[in-house]
Amino acid sequence: MDKVLVILPDDNKGKYIAKGYSNAFKDLSYFVIEKKIYDLNIDEIQKISPHLIFCYWSSSMNKVELTNFLHNISEGSKIIYLAEAKGEIPDELIKKENSFTYYFEGGKAKNKLLPAINIKDYKTKFKQYKYGITFAGNPACIEREKILSDLIMRYGNINIFCRSYDFYKSADEIESLKLLTGRFLDLYRASYRGYVETTKELAQIYISSKINLDLPSPNKLEMNYRCLEITASGGFLIAPKHKNIEKRFELGKEIEIYNNSVDLNDKIEFYLRNLNIAQLISAKGRKNTASNYSYIDRVKKIIKEIYGKDISN
Repeated sequence: MDKVLVILPDDNKGKYIAKGYSNAFKDLSYFVIEKKIYDLNIDEIQKISPHLIFCYWSSSMNKVELTNFLHNISEGSKIIYLAEAKGEIPDELIKKENSFTYYFEGGKAKNKLLPAINIKDYKTKFKQYKYGITFAGNPACIEREKILSDLIMRYGNINIFCRSYDFYKSADEIESLKLLTGRFLDLYRASYRGYVETTKELAQIYISSKINLDLPSPNKLEMNYRCLEITASGGFLIAPKHKNIEKRFELGKEIEIYNNSVDLNDKIEFYLRNLNIAQLISAKGRKNTASNYSYIDRVKKIIKEIYGKDISN
């Protein structure tokens, strides 16, 4: 039985993704060893002698320490790197003959690996609507701050879930840029709902929100992973117009998109008045995500590239 070492990053997103691949390797009958990045030990790993090492290259990693570790790993192990975008992984690692590199964004076609999600982790039942308009993610960039400020002025009450540091940074930037002042700035500060620790909690937030927003990310080439989390949960998603998301979902039937802030507000108002339509769209969106974004399919592609053969369940 082939052995796979899966390196777990520190941040939640990276950990979810690495765990997803870990479970897919297990489902395909590999023997999997999971190690947190700060628990890696050269001597121990050499004794285990894994055939494959899977490393999701997260922005939170100690890159110097990880690079040194991977440099000293036996050439007998094939190393699989996965990163958000081309350029994040040091050239000295990806140029080695035993490395196989994949990106969500950029790179050549053979290096492209679409995001995946474990639909079971986000399985939840709709109970009742608890939130109106929800954004779960880092709000601290000017593109997002402008949209969130506009929503506060129009609706007076939204729900933002993120790390406290990121939220209060965004609030300070909004105040500094005078995007909101006085009562509206107070409403923005009151929109903070805390940080979500688990996928179960996140899924419950998404499905109990009338509208879930994805907001623009600077220089984003691929659709945001948040879109998969929302649709996997059965939540209704409105996302920025993007050529890649248009390839992944049927617009107006599985998700909704917006072109600009005026279009976004028009669609928010329409779906708040027509929640039954939003529910039909979210149900179809979840079905699409479950059918086309599994970790097992992604692992099969990787194994075929490494060994030149297909594997079945």
